[in-house]
Amino acid sequence: MVKIEHLTKRYGDKVALDDLTLEIKSGTIFGLLGPNGAGKTTLISILNGLTKFDEGSIELFGLPLEQNLYEIRKRCALVPQSLAFYENLSVIENLRFFGGIQNIEKKILKQNIDYAVETNRLGSMLHQKASTLSGGQKRRLNIAIGLLNDPDILFFDEPTVGIDPESRNEILETIVSFKDADKTVIYTSHYMPEIEKICDEVAIINAGKIIRQGTIESMLSNESADQLILEIYETPRERLSAEITEMKSLSIIDESTLMLEGKDARSVSAVLELLESKKIKVRNIRYGTTTLESLFISLTSKGRADV
Repeated sequence: MVKIEHLTKRYGDKVALDDLTLEIKSGTIFGLLGPNGAGKTTLISILNGLTKFDEGSIELFGLPLEQNLYEIRKRCALVPQSLAFYENLSVIENLRFFGGIQNIEKKILKQNIDYAVETNRLGSMLHQKASTLSGGQKRRLNIAIGLLNDPDILFFDEPTVGIDPESRNEILETIVSFKDADKTVIYTSHYMPEIEKICDEVAIINAGKIIRQGTIESMLSNESADQLILEIYETPRERLSAEITEMKSLSIIDESTLMLEGKDARSVSAVLELLESKKIKVRNIRYGTTTLESLFISLTSKGRADV
């Protein structure tokens, strides 16, 4: 679906993307993670034909980007972090306006508006001015506008910034539903729990390079790590604190996760015997870090970018 090879982009003396290679499969939700200035926004801008690149090649749908930009744009949509609609127009007026400027056939546009409205739960507020919508409703209108051309690829740039947890969950549910419609989602966010919740695969980008890529499970499993992660059936933290204090190398991450410092056979055997004696059941054992956030911090704290 998206194939990027040896992509380089410079702004003067600064390298924004440095020989970046990446492939994104069709029908997946793909997360792009990186600190501010890592190159995420530059990459999204290039993939949408908004910024030119210096070296490398890009294909979407098997078509070279530069030679097929018009055709590719018709099959993609960018939902930006900023709200991209007119506050003084109603919800339906905004949808009709942005559909109209894309020259979508009238009958098809009506179908696409109906789909966008239903998917984003906007039916009860069609005739409200956009300025009167709540923060979450405005974000949903932003997404609805992105659906008007029935895109095959949707790019989301921090789509849940500044909204309450309930609205955030509604938007995440909407984004997950796009997989059922055979759409591919490329998603950037600073909220690690969002990425863990919805993404099939993740790439961590820093200083213009991909420094780690894969499923979240594979990224968090690392046999060279010095810690052993024990996933247990949920147990009250108070009970865990009382039951496992005798083993100093064992720490509590949360009610369903413990971490053992060291992974030698004797330590592993000792902790399993302890947990069995306390009737704390183990679901899974793996090497590696505890969360995507801790892995992200570990990988990106070694160097920051300014582009």
